Amino acid sequence: MWGGEAGFAFGEVSSHQKALLPKGSSLSILPSTVSQLLSATAVNQDTFSIHDLELSQVSLLGLVRGFAPFVTNVQYSVDDMTGPPLVVKQWVNAEEPLKAFQCQGKYVKVIGSLRNFNGQRLLLAMDVRQVTDLNEITSHMMEVVQAHMQLSGKMLDVNMNARKRGVGPPAHSSQHGFSTVQEQVGRV
Repeated sequence: MWGGEAGFAFGEVSSHQKALLPKGSSLSILPSTVSQLLSATAVNQDTFSIHDLELSQVSLLGLVRGFAPFVTNVQYSVDDMTGPPLVVKQWVNAEEPLKAFQCQGKYVKVIGSLRNFNGQRLLLAMDVRQVTDLNEITSHMMEVVQAHMQLSGKMLDVNMNARKRGVGPPAHSSQHGFSTVQEQVGRV
């Protein structure tokens, strides 16, 4: 496998630690769903973008629906229930034994690059690991939502009211930033 697998400590580049990125910039690892990857805009043969952000590496978390080991690679069919399962291809290093695990029906986290192969999108994996703590599924989905809200420039207040980044509290909030409902609860 490629060097630096251990260097993908997700906390280093998680979306909640990133400020809103300027258009055209690159995020190291963007948390994503299958649906977002399949609907990403193709810039050229192997370059894709979401919200004008060129994708370099993405993370995906889903259930393995299919598993096929080959001499040079392992192919997984990963389903996160947001779209059809996505093909994930991981190359095998000839000097190292096959590190693929029998993961049919198990959740995995994949870090890799989106590619186009014979007209089909696939994720070229640099790291595939089995998820052992199911809280990671919820955490990944929250990171996906936050990252894509930041990329679209939308932020939500505690009442799930959308507002643009850098703009003050919504017009229907009080001087303390509370909504009308929160003000009413506070007066009781």
